[in-house]
Amino acid sequence: MKKRSFCFLLLLSLVLLPGCQPAQQNISLEESARRSLADADSFTAYTLEDLYDLTGIAADDYTEAVFLRDSDTLSGREIILLRAKNAETFRSAKEALEQYLSQRKEETRDYLPEAYHRLSQAKVEENGLELRLVIE
Repeated sequence: MKKRSFCFLLLLSLVLLPGCQPAQQNISLEESARRSLADADSFTAYTLEDLYDLTGIAADDYTEAVFLRDSDTLSGREIILLRAKNAETFRSAKEALEQYLSQRKEETRDYLPEAYHRLSQAKVEENGLELRLVIE
């Protein structure tokens, strides 16, 4: 009888524990991006077409994406978050974001020293199939 009770409790805990995860995991990428910014109101959402035009990452490569830029476009501050569809699109999106960051650094090196400094400290971060480029 004790063995059955133990097995029942173990099974019950396996069923219930996934529901106890923090609600943060279910928030959208846009909400996550806005929460990570102290002054989120000063950022403007750009379209996913803009994301494609600037990075070459097509909408077919991800399930969700967010592209925000500071309203002061000369500051260099922006955030790009995306969830790739699979490992292959993840690799190509990561390469595209790293190329985009490199290009932005080149563009600002001689003309916008503060933006260049921000860009130089940024890097493409990854978590599972999510990519994150935050330039603060």
